[in-house]
Amino acid sequence: MKLFIRRSTDASGCLFVLYDESGNEKYKVFRKAFKLMPIASYRIADVTGDTAAKIRRLPFVGAKTFALKANRSRVNLVLLPTQQGVYATFYGNNWHVNGNIAAKNFSVIDVDKTEVFRHIRHSRYGELEIFDEENELLCVAAAICINLLNTVEKHALKAANV
Repeated sequence: MKLFIRRSTDASGCLFVLYDESGNEKYKVFRKAFKLMPIASYRIADVTGDTAAKIRRLPFVGAKTFALKANRSRVNLVLLPTQQGVYATFYGNNWHVNGNIAAKNFSVIDVDKTEVFRHIRHSRYGELEIFDEENELLCVAAAICINLLNTVEKHALKAANV
């Protein structure tokens, strides 16, 4: 199954909209911020507006930690930005990341080397191909977490002082 992730620019508070291969909306992602706490909560809603999955961003210094909840499954995703790139670790399942997370071109594989999902970044959208349809919502939630990373799209050269 293929889904396409686009940032939303409407005034409804929606961050991302996910479309299926036919161009129909499948999911929307909304953010809820807490005023007194540095925890952010995200809600993935289906086309009827019902909550399909939840993401919480936990405030740990130096790492971006997300708690994903879909159906009855819970998984934690820890993203650690370093000078060599972004490292990702899943806790709660046996998934591993292959590829460049900072460039948003990566795949997630299971312990038996089967591909769970693949994310390819295009100029205006992200392409998410899910191979494990049983864990579709966890795959969508993990892809949203990685799309929430602020990365430099084009590296600029620093001018030398003459």
